[in-house]
Amino acid sequence: MHSIASTKYYPYTDFKPHGLVEFYQRQNTLFTTAVGPFNEEIIDALSFTQQTYIEKIIAEHGDWCELVEFDNSCMATPGALEKLMMYLADLKRQNSAPKKTAFIIKEGLEGGNLLSNTYCNLYKKTGMTMQIFKSKTSALNWLSSETTTAIA
Repeated sequence: MHSIASTKYYPYTDFKPHGLVEFYQRQNTLFTTAVGPFNEEIIDALSFTQQTYIEKIIAEHGDWCELVEFDNSCMATPGALEKLMMYLADLKRQNSAPKKTAFIIKEGLEGGNLLSNTYCNLYKKTGMTMQIFKSKTSALNWLSSETTTAIA
């Protein structure tokens, strides 16, 4: 059984995070479920909750990958998207960024058509490798492949 970490236990002070992010580690991969829509406070909760896991994965495996599966919605406020980009840039600066990130945005997911390119551009701007998939199998196959091709 995997130990699951969750943003629902984040000790917020002013405004409650909207959305929920839960994850667990298996070998060098962080498996994440993100239930939207999201506000910028969820990014604070995410970075706070992920920090220990990222440090542990890097200590055990060096490089790490992330699989993010969206549920309900992938909609996010402009503030949340901006804060996500800052968080990704911080991870990159600290040499803590994932080697690869795979998003699963299934057909018909709220915000999928609207925000897929936005998410890709956030990762591209921070120099990180990310791709979006419609199925978990495709995402896992890409994460486990040796070649790393940045998104177009």
